[in-house]
Amino acid sequence: MQFRLNIAAMAFLALAASLLGGCVSAARPEAISTTLTTPVHKSTGDVSVTVSGGSASEISNDAFAQALRESIERSGIFAKVTSSGARYQLQARIGSVDHPSAGVSFTVKMDVSYTLIDTQAGKAVWTQMIPSEHTAHISDALVANKRLSRAEEGAAKANIEQALTQIATLNLP
Repeated sequence: MQFRLNIAAMAFLALAASLLGGCVSAARPEAISTTLTTPVHKSTGDVSVTVSGGSASEISNDAFAQALRESIERSGIFAKVTSSGARYQLQARIGSVDHPSAGVSFTVKMDVSYTLIDTQAGKAVWTQMIPSEHTAHISDALVANKRLSRAEEGAAKANIEQALTQIATLNLP
């Protein structure tokens, strides 16, 4: 009887550990990209995107850059997104990404500093540090590492949406 109780207790602890912890899966670009309803102003110029500061365990530079490019293309704020030599260059630097290590609901907070450079004029036309956060609940994902990933993706998506909303108000040629 004692042996069966120990096995049941160990099984319960293993299940609890798998639900509360584990490795965080990388953010998916398709879960981060967003669509603006209507841009205020559309530029006839093209834009290139560079991202730095991300990490593989949270949100990678590549995933954030891909989501940012896709979001810009969907929004139509710029004529097109190119890899280099564009009229505008949007630089994004992922600063802090704060997340809890355990819990039922996970709230992730992140800061991204953006600079939009007019490469023809050789100067920044917009600079902004944007904070964002997103909470994922147990109803979003039962497994903790999935829930944490959803919170990270939600914070990144909210951040990109705020950045593009602000850029859309600029009167860029």
